[in-house]
Amino acid sequence: MKSLKELLELVSKAICENNFIDGYNHWFIDFHGHVNQISMKHFDAGWSVKNNKQAIHDSCSVYLTPDGIQEAYWFIKNRLKIK
Repeated sequence: MKSLKELLELVSKAICENNFIDGYNHWFIDFHGHVNQISMKHFDAGWSVKNNKQAIHDSCSVYLTPDGIQEAYWFIKNRLKIK
């Protein structure tokens, strides 16, 4: 069972990945503290202004309950390119 701390460590790795791959952002992560929620979008081919209308992405939006933490953790873990 993953903890909120482990999830946030993985979130930091995902954010760092934006700086090192292809010059494009791959991760967009929003925290909604007032409702204890996290929303994420992952663009496997990267996102840019030129391709934003055609960009295919996966998304995940969960409340940070024990089950939501697991879902968010594995959503990120399975898509990270930098291990």
